[in-house]
Amino acid sequence: MIVEKITGKKFPNAGRLRCVVNGQIYQQRYGSSNSTILVNKKKDGLIIHTAPEITADFLADVAQLGVPVKYVMISNEVHETHASAAKDAYPQAKVVCPKVSRELVSQCVPVDATQEDILEELETDFGFVKVFKADDNVTATADRSFLVQLYGDDENIKKGNNCLFVAQCGYGNNTDFNLMAALGGFQGWFNRGRYFRMFYWSFTNCANHAMINPYWKRMVNNSDNLQVAIFQHGNPIVGDDTKEQLLKFYVY
Repeated sequence: MIVEKITGKKFPNAGRLRCVVNGQIYQQRYGSSNSTILVNKKKDGLIIHTAPEITADFLADVAQLGVPVKYVMISNEVHETHASAAKDAYPQAKVVCPKVSRELVSQCVPVDATQEDILEELETDFGFVKVFKADDNVTATADRSFLVQLYGDDENIKKGNNCLFVAQCGYGNNTDFNLMAALGGFQGWFNRGRYFRMFYWSFTNCANHAMINPYWKRMVNNSDNLQVAIFQHGNPIVGDDTKEQLLKFYVY
């Protein structure tokens, strides 16, 4: 596992937090869904990105980090499923989402601010140094991806290198066409109850790839000193060849 390459630790249990960059980035994995936990430089605030199912294991793992949750960041209106439960679990946290998604996300959970409202704080406290917005002709226009400056708490991470924090790519980490991923996966169809949305998505994913791909390549090519890539779906990539690996992806 790439994660072992970074931390030397093994996290074999699905649904538990695993460390990607010591003291800075953690990720929860269950099924095809991820939640990324970002720790700010002062170690006094967490961002939970794309709120996962709030299980007892998740609550225990976050508590062990010893840092309060400051933001629950919802990447778009398709990923708000567990946002209300996350807000209940962390009432002090502010719920944020892209401006374009605010109306729909607000139907599930009160939104305190948009990502655009807090970009200055994200840059100062969490190292967000660049924002990538999808082109207007891409279906998932609500997504924002970020370039995050790594601050070198992990002995294996070079200080000054960057992490590409990707919301846009959906089922990333596919170097070849994958029919089930293109159809949204079993979890999307049968567990979430959004049948019309998933039906529509299934027929647009493959066509959407053709529109996302130019944006994806521009985003990757404009991300310097990449050593880590974190995905909304899929395993992280770590290493000096991160950019080369990203450019081989079949992006959904």
